[in-house]
Amino acid sequence: MNGKTKSILFTRSKTPEKLNISFQDHRIKQYNCVEYLGCFLDHNLNGETMARKVLNKINGKLKFLYRQADFLNPTCKRLLCNALIQPHFDYGCTSWYPLLNKAFKKRFQTTQNKCIRYCLDLPSRSHISAKHFRKINWLPVDHRVELCTATTVYKYWNEIAPSYFNDIFTPSSNRYNTRSQMALDIPLRKTALGQKSISFLGPKIWSKISNDLKTVKTTNCFTHRLKKEILDSLRM
Repeated sequence: MNGKTKSILFTRSKTPEKLNISFQDHRIKQYNCVEYLGCFLDHNLNGETMARKVLNKINGKLKFLYRQADFLNPTCKRLLCNALIQPHFDYGCTSWYPLLNKAFKKRFQTTQNKCIRYCLDLPSRSHISAKHFRKINWLPVDHRVELCTATTVYKYWNEIAPSYFNDIFTPSSNRYNTRSQMALDIPLRKTALGQKSISFLGPKIWSKISNDLKTVKTTNCFTHRLKKEILDSLRM
């Protein structure tokens, strides 16, 4: 038994009941939050611990970049934001971002807006509109997470996603469905939490994508074309 072994009880209760788990006479300590593959999982699955850590990392790196602003042109600023900041928005986002409440999601968009102002040399209180997102070729956070979700489904269909997605997604059993339509069953999820899972959101987002786009040959082509469609449709 090593010190990395932990137990956690996932529940909607604010105070989860105590577990009594042991292995070979060693008691396994219970936690309200655990780290797994770089993601922090709260006992009530609200995503808040992960969100706070991501926001702290992004804001810390953005402050560093602001201190170097006089030495960087707009192209370098954008490259550095893409390299140092965007990965924090993206990493595991389909597993924790949908769980956040509206206040936390707003904080993420506010933080992204700061990055856009930095890259485009805009005043600190200037409004960020669709034209700014198109100019910098970024998607708003909500849409970025949708793009990541859709890309995961695309990889599943093309058998380049991890094998465990075979237990998450189910090809449509509708008798009118064909392989070229690449449809997924949208599972029944009665709870709000269930409707925030990738098993529900993935098929729901995928169903809105055209068959022409679903059947492109490469992941990069799919991602770039879908991103362009979303950017072109932005109204802010």
